[in-house]
Amino acid sequence: MGKVEAAIEFGTSKIMCVVGRPKSIGRFEVLSSGAARYEGIKGGRWLNPENVEDALAKALYIAEKKTRKHIREACVGVPGTFCKVVCEDGYCDVRGGVVTKEDIDRFVGETQYAYDDTAYSLVSSVPVYFQLDDENRYIDIIGTHAGSIRGKVSFILVKKRYIEDMTELLRRSGVRPKAFIPEILAESLFLVPVEERDAGAVLLNIGYYDTNVTVVYGDAVVYNKTIHAGGMHIANDLSLIMNIDVDMSEQLKKQFSFGLENSGSKIYDYVKPRGGRMERFSHALISDIIEARVEHLCQLITEAFAQSPIPVARRTRVFLSGGGIAMMKGAKETLERYLKRQVRLTRIEAPQLSTPNFYTALALLDYVFESEYFGEPEKEPLLKRFSDKMFDAPQDIKGG
Repeated sequence: MGKVEAAIEFGTSKIMCVVGRPKSIGRFEVLSSGAARYEGIKGGRWLNPENVEDALAKALYIAEKKTRKHIREACVGVPGTFCKVVCEDGYCDVRGGVVTKEDIDRFVGETQYAYDDTAYSLVSSVPVYFQLDDENRYIDIIGTHAGSIRGKVSFILVKKRYIEDMTELLRRSGVRPKAFIPEILAESLFLVPVEERDAGAVLLNIGYYDTNVTVVYGDAVVYNKTIHAGGMHIANDLSLIMNIDVDMSEQLKKQFSFGLENSGSKIYDYVKPRGGRMERFSHALISDIIEARVEHLCQLITEAFAQSPIPVARRTRVFLSGGGIAMMKGAKETLERYLKRQVRLTRIEAPQLSTPNFYTALALLDYVFESEYFGEPEKEPLLKRFSDKMFDAPQDIKGG
């Protein structure tokens, strides 16, 4: 039996704790999970800080109850709104004429990054691509004859305040943070196939309050944009325009199917308020409101594409995640229509956790096991080095 690990996701509307272990065949299996709703994160801040600790305690309690074991340490996800991605050009000579791992490490270490925001700490440095004498871009060049290496390096930075706040919050809950993992990195590696990442791909996580547009190339995140709009804004539009409470608008949103307005097969949508009678609403009006919000969100996403250092072409595939829109019927096809790109919704085999609103938590757990599996025997595992880099003060970004 493999070592049991826990991962915690602080989502925009829920806190999720998952406990699992690696499998001899396949990636991992989930032993238990616990989720707790809370006011969440909006615009990079906690809407109700006093409620976060209670929600965390509930999520931990549910997960622990199923495994009958106390969670003493866990890997913690860092939402995209607390992350910053910087890409810089790099260069180094190849010692010996044949590229080795040591040359790659030197290439990353010698790359200069110009970033002077002391509110952030550097947590990840990953080569994006390499260029040799023929000017082509390569992902893997170890063993190749070359005199020098050029290319780009991706740096992921995390707000120190988030690390400090979560460390203290977990301490009060009796949990030690084993590592802080950027969710945009873990989810990109988990949901986007290797062959798609090597060509360049987009991870689109549409949550309740926020949407993260993440461009990945190889094993590196080259760009991330957090858009402060998500599934909540659809429900809010319905509530304001139709003069109904948010609970009813959420019901209308969840049962809505994109495309029905064109078939003429549905005239009314029905919902039942708490303690009241079933009410009916014009399906055409609901459709107009939802379509308008989704179209506007797609405009913001398209604008984010244009800011990526790696071009997001029409042929670039978009991988959808998050619980804001992905579970609405016809959402994938509607996003394809507005984004003018192929959208894929990866299917994850995990009992009771197979829907997109759980993908981030599963990705964190997957990152833990993948990192420990690929850790080199003669060195510390990747996850430990990742954690050490997070808490090491000298790693803070300096102006330069």
